[in-house]
Amino acid sequence: MQFLYHQKAGEEILKLKGEEFSHLKARRVKENEILTLRNLEDEFAYVYKISNLERHSCELHFLSKENKTTHKNFTLNLALAVIDIKILEKTLPFLNELGVETLHLVFTDFSQRNFKIDIDRLEKIIIASCEQCGRESKMKIQIYNHIKDFYEKFSEAVLVDFEGEVKEFDLNKIYFVGPEGGFSQSEKQIFKEKIGLKTPNILKSQTAVISIASKILL
Repeated sequence: MQFLYHQKAGEEILKLKGEEFSHLKARRVKENEILTLRNLEDEFAYVYKISNLERHSCELHFLSKENKTTHKNFTLNLALAVIDIKILEKTLPFLNELGVETLHLVFTDFSQRNFKIDIDRLEKIIIASCEQCGRESKMKIQIYNHIKDFYEKFSEAVLVDFEGEVKEFDLNKIYFVGPEGGFSQSEKQIFKEKIGLKTPNILKSQTAVISIASKILL
C-alpha cells in the first residue's frame, strides 16, 4: 500500500473507528507508527503519527505535508457500454492504474438493463486501487442511461468496431467500446467514425478497453 486514503486528510487530528479503523488494523499498525495519507483531491501527501491506539479506534496526529506529485496528468477519456457489474468491478482497477482520467459508462441496446450500478461501491474500488498503485487522483465515473445522452456530449466519439478502419489511436479522441454483443445497427449509424483493432479475434469488452488504454498511455 502506497498511502492510506482519508477524505479529511490534512486536518490536525483524525479519529478512526468502524470500517476506517478495521482497514488500518488489518495492517497490524502500532502506536507511534508513521503513516502517509492522501485525500485524492489535492497534490499533497500528509504525514501522520498513530496515537491513542485502542481495540476499536485510534487517532492520527498531523505532522507534515509534502507536495508530492509523481504521475503524469493524462486526460484520456474512454467510454464503455455497461457490462456485467462483477466484470466491470474487476476491470476498474486496471483502468485506474493505467491512468484513465474518466470512464463513461453507457447503457446501450445490448446492455443488460437489470444491472444496477452502485456508484459508491465503484468509488471504493477505485480508491483501493489508488492506495495500491500510488495514483494521486481518482479515475472519474460518468453514467449515461441512453446512448443518445452520451452522444449529446460526445458526438465525435469513435466506436471500436470490426467495421472500423485499423489505424493509430489518438489521446485526444474518446473511444467507445461496446458490450459483448457489440453495437446495434441503429447505434452504429449515430456515430460517424469507427476504428478496428489489429486482431482477427473477438475480444471481450473488458479486454478491449484495457488494451486501448494500455496502447495509448503506456
